[in-house]
Amino acid sequence: MSGWSPPSLHRMVLVGLVPAYAVVVAYALFVHGTLLLGLLPGLIVACAYFLWRLLVALEAIADGVHRLADRQERD
Repeated sequence: MSGWSPPSLHRMVLVGLVPAYAVVVAYALFVHGTLLLGLLPGLIVACAYFLWRLLVALEAIADGVHRLADRQERD
């Protein structure tokens, strides 16, 4: 794994987030009667996470291109 990849979530964080999200989905389903209300926060968080990962990847690509350009300039 490259140095640009951010660290993954600790297992204990996931152990805490998954039941909390399950409670949110259960609340939305049983109290409000709509599943979409429970899935929407998870979808928003997942999209934000993937956009952040894309931004990090683009930053790594740009940094690599800059290093290659600097190396060619020196040669």
